[in-house]
Amino acid sequence: MQKVQSYLYSNRVILLADMAGFNVENTIVYAKTVKIYKGVDNIIEFDIQNADQKRLDLVTSAPITGIKMNVMDASGNALPNSPYTVTPIGTSLKGVASATIPSTDLVGLNDQYLKYSVTGTNTNGNTIPLYNDSRFSAIGTIEIAGSAMGITRPSVTYSEFAGDINFMGNVTDHTSAIPCKFYEAVPTTNLNFSIDLNNFIGTIYVEATEDMTVSVSSFNDAQKIQTFTTTVATTATHTFSNVPVINPVTGNSYNYMRVSWTYPDVWQYGSQQNPYPTFGMVNTVTVTY
Repeated sequence: MQKVQSYLYSNRVILLADMAGFNVENTIVYAKTVKIYKGVDNIIEFDIQNADQKRLDLVTSAPITGIKMNVMDASGNALPNSPYTVTPIGTSLKGVASATIPSTDLVGLNDQYLKYSVTGTNTNGNTIPLYNDSRFSAIGTIEIAGSAMGITRPSVTYSEFAGDINFMGNVTDHTSAIPCKFYEAVPTTNLNFSIDLNNFIGTIYVEATEDMTVSVSSFNDAQKIQTFTTTVATTATHTFSNVPVINPVTGNSYNYMRVSWTYPDVWQYGSQQNPYPTFGMVNTVTVTY
């Protein structure tokens, strides 16, 4: 039998306050790197001490008030919601306070190292730093170390398209190739397409290929698995929902799809007119998994 141990303990950092104007005597060998994770609210505790390793009273006759945690990127730019308020836990645990970095503040951030500092106001009304080692280092390090929660694959919006013209002069536009398979615990089973139209007249279809890599010829004989045709100018959002990634004929998985659309044949003096003013256009194609 395999056994996994989990630990519940505070993400606590010792901070030193120079209250007497002399060198800090409490020796901390190095500043601790604080690890935080996306998908959860991260509570960081601070153990605020003086030079004699005694915790400061932060509630009754507090020598330091208005304590804040400032979080910055590597260049020193503050996060949008920084600084974060550092709140004393209470009289039951003197000298200990905490700040919370909400999960919403980490959405969209890549795994990276951030900087932080903790500041407060002393009895003279001056803003002072709280040091995280005995060498007066006021800047610490926070590591965003990934996500603690499962995530869903985000939607992708395509707004730039490629166009082909055949020997008859007819125009066909395409999105780029859209991957169907990913290295993930739960394989993708279907795709959903949301197509924003602007006075569009013509035929829109989803093509799929089993080719492992995309080449010029990948979609030459691709199967059209969903089709929509309109003969009147349509300004709306058309959807292809739950498009399966399994080829019903071969039983194999499609590796790539793309959305394509054609316009009606319009000939004038032997050549096709520019289709966009006459037959509208596709603004965007959004894919969700």
